[in-house]
Amino acid sequence: MNRKKSIASSYQKKPYLILVSIVVWGSLVVVAFWPWVHRYDISNPTLSILAHISAWIWWIILLWALHHLTYQLSSLFSKETPTIERHNNRLAIAVLYTTCDDFNTASCSSCLDQNYKDFKFYVCDDSKKPEYKKIVEDFVSEHSGKCELIRRPTNSGFKAGNLNYAIEHHVKEEWILLVDADQILPATYIWDFVERLPNGDSEVAFVQAAQRSISESDNGRQAGSPFQKALSPGISLYYFRDMDHRESCGFVPLLGHGAMIRRSAWTEIGRFPEIVSEDFGFALNAANKRQRGKYLEDVISYEEFPSDFGSFMIRLKKFASGTAELSRSGVFTFLLGSAKIVEKWDFIMMLFWYILTPFVVLNGFLGAFVTFRLCEEGLPFLHPVLPYLYTFMLFGILALQVSVTDKFAATVRFYFWSSAIYTAALPIAGWSFFKHLFSKPAFVTTPKNNEEGKLPVRESVLMVLLGLTAMICAIKWFSPFSPILIGQGFAYLCFPLYRKLNSNHFLGKFSRLIVMLPGISMLLALLAVWLWTRV
Repeated sequence: MNRKKSIASSYQKKPYLILVSIVVWGSLVVVAFWPWVHRYDISNPTLSILAHISAWIWWIILLWALHHLTYQLSSLFSKETPTIERHNNRLAIAVLYTTCDDFNTASCSSCLDQNYKDFKFYVCDDSKKPEYKKIVEDFVSEHSGKCELIRRPTNSGFKAGNLNYAIEHHVKEEWILLVDADQILPATYIWDFVERLPNGDSEVAFVQAAQRSISESDNGRQAGSPFQKALSPGISLYYFRDMDHRESCGFVPLLGHGAMIRRSAWTEIGRFPEIVSEDFGFALNAANKRQRGKYLEDVISYEEFPSDFGSFMIRLKKFASGTAELSRSGVFTFLLGSAKIVEKWDFIMMLFWYILTPFVVLNGFLGAFVTFRLCEEGLPFLHPVLPYLYTFMLFGILALQVSVTDKFAATVRFYFWSSAIYTAALPIAGWSFFKHLFSKPAFVTTPKNNEEGKLPVRESVLMVLLGLTAMICAIKWFSPFSPILIGQGFAYLCFPLYRKLNSNHFLGKFSRLIVMLPGISMLLALLAVWLWTRV
């Protein structure tokens, strides 16, 4: 009992990273933003109101960006010291491989080919398609005695229901490894994980390990589509930059795979909440029960980035709708609960990306109009600090990208592709988030095994119209802000063409060329900011 108390008392969260981002942001508001924007109050009240709205949107976006950039950049200068000592305890482990019409033989085989012997392997199959059901049954039959097939009477509760059924009816082990359908485990994975489990700390509900792209594994360097190769550095950027200091200075999320959960914590917390984002929901409920997560950067498995733009959009819409459902079902309970203030603030900043997406889209148009009108009236429209801030943000992001790719060419490709793809995704992601604040989302499995993700025709048509509108407005409201709106317009306009990024035909080559345009436009915006502040 004394040991538990001493461990609990050592559970502290340091606020300094959050304070750094807030102090920097607050200083910029007081010194630059507030005096500058109030220069418009007397001359044109209507324009002043629009300028204030646009400025405040940008500064809230800057708060979010500085928060995450602070975590990411801090990982370059000081690495988190592992807080779990290695031990040689042999523990019985349950491995749950969840699949729903996306079974992957290589992934499942990697779970069996482990040098750790004391584990039970369960294939938790929610597949509806007969062809996938047969593949699963054939695999289990071929490896009879090594794995057990679990199918439940109903498919209610999405992935959470699948996990809850397996744990309640089949799993007796205290530690449970969660494996996704496309995850590849190194042969030493379970053994490395077990060596690092905090068996003496009963407050740890789960331990989240790191992931890399399959293209970074020894067996996958030549694998992957052009889309995956260009954007997969984002996986390492998240796990080795975003997550590095979150155990001591923020909120550690459960990410649904590559993680061990404690069965006793699952019971105490009240199982996985049967929502689309069951992993984040579990982590929030754990924090409310004074339980927490730990993060291991040096235990690594491999996962696939979505193979094409259609699959990427399906996954992003699932994330957005799941976050919306989580926002109305668990966030307020978490914010009013017993979690640390640092954890609450960090989680809100994680959530903010989806909340901000429609405002980023809107402010592309509003910012262009306001800057144009200020130019027309001969009013100052750019603060002298803006070029320095814009340059710092851009080169800080590029430095982070270089740090996880170690290759300049890969960094350049990631910058241009991610600028186009994530900008193009903003309107649809934002709509999906706000729509599911008021309606229940459906769990849609991300296409795997090189299956092509489909883009709804209606979405493509709307995005083309939005892109054309952005381009017309950027030209009509010509100002230093125009390159930013043109970059957004290019990304929106090319939305349907991005599904051809993997093609070897003319459209594929053409799309891989024009995917550079939004990133080029953003660089031109930086140049315009520097030039116009000198006028």
